[in-house]
Amino acid sequence: MVDETELKRRRKEKEEQEEVVAKDEQVAVQKIEKQKTQYESLPKPLVIQYLILLRLINAFTVNTFFQPDEYFQSLEPAHQFAFGYGDLTWEWIDQLRSFNYPFMFYLSFKLSDLLGFGDVGVLLMPKIFQGVVSAISEFYLYTFSQKLFGNETLARAVLLLSVVSSFNWFCFTRTFSSTFELNLTIIALNYWPWEFLQGQKKTIDLSQLGKSLTFAALAVIVRPTNIFIWIVLGPYMLFKVSGLGNKLKILGLAMVVGSVIFAINTAIDFYYYERLVFPIVNFVKFNVLNSFADFYGINSWHFHLTQSIPFILTSYLPFFIFGLVCGDFQFKSLFLSVLAVNIGVFSLITHKEFRFIYQLMPFLLVIAAQGFYRFYKFSTSTDQASSSLIFPRWAGKVVIYAILIINLALGVLLTQVQERGVIDVINFLKFNPDVDSIGFLTPCHSTPLQSYLHRPDLNHKIWYLTCEPPSSSMMDPEIFTTESIKTTLANYKDESDKFYDDPKSYLDIHFPPFNKQFRTKGRVYNYEWPTHLVFFEALEPFMKNYLQNSKYEECDRFFNSYFHWDSRRSGDVVVYCKWPWE
Repeated sequence: MVDETELKRRRKEKEEQEEVVAKDEQVAVQKIEKQKTQYESLPKPLVIQYLILLRLINAFTVNTFFQPDEYFQSLEPAHQFAFGYGDLTWEWIDQLRSFNYPFMFYLSFKLSDLLGFGDVGVLLMPKIFQGVVSAISEFYLYTFSQKLFGNETLARAVLLLSVVSSFNWFCFTRTFSSTFELNLTIIALNYWPWEFLQGQKKTIDLSQLGKSLTFAALAVIVRPTNIFIWIVLGPYMLFKVSGLGNKLKILGLAMVVGSVIFAINTAIDFYYYERLVFPIVNFVKFNVLNSFADFYGINSWHFHLTQSIPFILTSYLPFFIFGLVCGDFQFKSLFLSVLAVNIGVFSLITHKEFRFIYQLMPFLLVIAAQGFYRFYKFSTSTDQASSSLIFPRWAGKVVIYAILIINLALGVLLTQVQERGVIDVINFLKFNPDVDSIGFLTPCHSTPLQSYLHRPDLNHKIWYLTCEPPSSSMMDPEIFTTESIKTTLANYKDESDKFYDDPKSYLDIHFPPFNKQFRTKGRVYNYEWPTHLVFFEALEPFMKNYLQNSKYEECDRFFNSYFHWDSRRSGDVVVYCKWPWE
């Protein structure tokens, strides 16, 4: 017979075996549940390759116009500095702009010239640079989201929303300083000590923090208003750091990094302007103290809330609102603080544009991804009480797919259709050997110039209507009061305004008669009639009548837009040509 001790031993072994089996089953169930929402990280080298390919395709297929700064605050000054010809806007002459971002394109133009790529290199090298940089930053958006959420599904959701975003497809590879600012901001966020802030690490990795501070400093140098992101994130991090010595160590690192980046930027500006100059000081004086920003338009205080965010997010807006209400990730309050501070600051600035808050895209996408993820789980849930009683599961999927398709369709519209004529006309003029001179009777900076044309034979043979603000001497705050400056701005008309107020009088005064015999001997005219005259269809009825007795005739026209916020730019882009005078 088996004694009682042996029975107890066997009973204990059986209980232990049952406990092990139960634990194994529990682990298996947890693993299955985890796999429903958690996947292994995507292969990083493959992700980078696909993103670079995607953004290069994106860059090469953007055939439309957005805003003049894409060319006149980046490509045009870089082209002029690299090749010695082209036009500069007043900001560069008055030294309001830092050459840091155009310096990238200056180097790409020089490399293209060195390799003998010619016209093709001038056109494609900037696209390649910005496409690759944007792709790399998009990869870092993915890795940043992994660190932030600790959830692969959510990280993939952020990446998906970024890739499919119509505004990103429209703007992410354009040569705006705000795009480059966004790139640098994303990379800086990736290296920010999120693991420490989440309590996963006891100390901050100073080497990683140094990288973050470097890219943050670069972003601030490119667009100084980027500082308002770090004004929120920085103090929050310091608050979490224990010990005065550790706080001082981080502040010291920030000062060293900032000083080095500032010194490099100063050297670049010295190289360009050939003198020690601090453009940010001039920029603040002209745009803040002298209110020059008002000259380019005054928008309502709620512009960014009611227009910028909806336009940037487009059909993601419902997901963003859902994420605001239902999102529960650890840094939600911190991210909302970043958004509130930045949108608040930019709302105080009278002149507003969508891209002024483009650097906030990662914060917007992270919150939208929370809403997207929760909506997707809700719409695909097998829980009858929480899903199908409200609407069928398939309906949720239809909504998600419809929103993604809307973004793709908008991306195509914005990059292939809307405002493509102003790019097509430049391509026409670039490759047309009969073009000996060009005149643009359009609102100022409606097209790129030599950064696309790259025709030295047209140097000093291109003219266009300008839109320069009042000169600095007219706006000296030591002479004029704030009210008198505002009055001056309100009454001031630039060259474009004067032309569109009375086109006939303007042409009669500033242009010579078509027939040389009727010209006043010795009189100098502001402009000469070019071989190719470019204007928008809105001006065509007047121009057709005015050019009746000239040798001009329509030689081409290009579709530009179905609608336009500026009535002067509505319709096709029309080109009139003439034979040179005998």
